Amino acid sequence: MSAALGRRPGHADTRGAIVDAAKRIFAGKGYDGASLRAIAREAGVDPALVHHYFDGKASLFVAAMALPFDPRHVQEQTSSSSSPSVGAGIILGFLTMWDQAEGTGSSFAACVAAMAAATNVADAMREFVAERVWDNSPTNPGESAALTRQRRALVSSQLMGLAFTRYILRVPPVSTATPRQIARWAGPTLDRYISGSIDEV
Repeated sequence: MSAALGRRPGHADTRGAIVDAAKRIFAGKGYDGASLRAIAREAGVDPALVHHYFDGKASLFVAAMALPFDPRHVQEQTSSSSSPSVGAGIILGFLTMWDQAEGTGSSFAACVAAMAAATNVADAMREFVAERVWDNSPTNPGESAALTRQRRALVSSQLMGLAFTRYILRVPPVSTATPRQIARWAGPTLDRYISGSIDEV
């Protein structure tokens, strides 16, 4: 569609306009309710330009929320990790990526601040993680959906708790140890949450 009809042509500011529009749409509609077409309309650009700058909705969400990584990359790295267990591999990948983001605008502290400032941002983040991680995670055979949800909530609490202790509270030795050391300490707990024995609510 031409610029004469109100569509912004592709230029240096187009990507920024798309990201700004995405922030508004994700905040208002959540991750699940947002569409690339609605974001393009909000930005005043042709939908083809959104696809030109971003691989898809997940890629655009990462940019809009200033996330340092797509959480699916942690999952992918875990599958090829040499860590002694699944839990240790997840923790290693998760903390390594946040470590690399420290001191940038995409730090864990910045992410937490954005979610704490607006519940709709936290809701959008939860929906995003559900699509990128949980929808692609195997479930334990024969388990109820309720127990699966419980396991995932416990895994999330462990990862977020470690990150909060490391990057926000900065409590030693969690704040000073390497991600690999922390993975060895907390990996068994995460393994139990993933597939071990827990009491079902």
